[in-house]
Amino acid sequence: MATIALNWELGAALGHVGRYLPIALQLRAQGHRPVLILRDISRAEAVLGPHRIEFLQAPVWLTPVHGLPPDLNFTETLYRFGFLKPDGLLSMARAWRSLWELLQADLMVFDHAPTALLAARGLGVPRLILGNTFAIPPRVCPLPRYRWWANGAGEHLRLAETEERTTRNCNTVLKDLGAPLIAQVADLFEAEATYLCARAKLDVYGERPDGNYIGPINSLSMGSAPLWPTGDAPPVFAYLKADYQHLDAVLGAIGKSRGRYLIYVAGLPEQLRKRHESGHVAFSATPLLMSEVVRQCAAIICHAGGMSDIALDKGKPLLLLPMQMEQTMTSHRVEALGAAVMLALDGNPATLSKLLKRLLDDDSLAARAADYAAQLSSADQSLAVGRVVEGCEALLAGSAHASACDRSR
Repeated sequence: MATIALNWELGAALGHVGRYLPIALQLRAQGHRPVLILRDISRAEAVLGPHRIEFLQAPVWLTPVHGLPPDLNFTETLYRFGFLKPDGLLSMARAWRSLWELLQADLMVFDHAPTALLAARGLGVPRLILGNTFAIPPRVCPLPRYRWWANGAGEHLRLAETEERTTRNCNTVLKDLGAPLIAQVADLFEAEATYLCARAKLDVYGERPDGNYIGPINSLSMGSAPLWPTGDAPPVFAYLKADYQHLDAVLGAIGKSRGRYLIYVAGLPEQLRKRHESGHVAFSATPLLMSEVVRQCAAIICHAGGMSDIALDKGKPLLLLPMQMEQTMTSHRVEALGAAVMLALDGNPATLSKLLKRLLDDDSLAARAADYAAQLSSADQSLAVGRVVEGCEALLAGSAHASACDRSR
């Protein structure tokens, strides 16, 4: 039996836990001990407890970093999570190493965990990276710009400076750890195996010729069965965040729309629910069974996270309401497919009614979403889970063989 540490450091909500859960279950079924090390354990018991999957709290950077301009690329995002301060970064790296030592991890898996990847260098334990494309930038120097749809003239000097500074800070930490240095920020993402849990057409950085795309892995089998409002109008599912700046506006626009809406908002204030609930707008108090929701609905409204993949894999058009840069990049990719409309971060919420009308009335959106789904070789995410588990087994076998060879010398 091997102990496998599945590490998650950055990001929010349950998407990363939902990606790890089916992998952990299959690893355990094959006789291993998966242990999830999670950025946010606040809802881990609800998700992992019923399966008796072990989990621990990950080291996280808590100190706010002020005075930075909007991030140009992933390197600058790292500045917000300790990479500006080598002493603090070293503390984080040592904390990660202590966790793995306590576990006696035989294999380490990383999902959106750059500091953990830094800490893992030189340990001699095999590493497997998986995740969406945002969290695994292409191996170029400097890392790609976020805003690929906008003119980046004049940004080259700044990108070069942040690349050099971040590389230097990382190497300061690696010297203290006695670990191999990096030549560029992209070297943080070195691993024995890398799996992009995405479709090539939706890679936020653009399709990579050498990308190992295995398709999305999301949690589809947890939650309650959907109960739609009655009527003949098209059923629309909305997965929204309580802290979305235009939540009241989008709920108001939904109330004036002709669809039948089923909405899930974790932590929705009671006054908002009462204000917007109606005969054709229902709110679910619990997460919903997404395999059924996506089968039954005509369209989906969300913030362009993992829900975008769930919708498009089943050929459903989207209204996307991004709340941050990763979601914005995804929104532009889906919009470029012709399968979605979006309200940008700085967009005017007064346009939401028109966007909803187009979502329901513009047949080209549904047609493009259906075309996208029809071109997929398979939307069965169990195949992606299987590939990751096979990769874990191969790395464990290779590590065991190498250890045996070392002992024979």
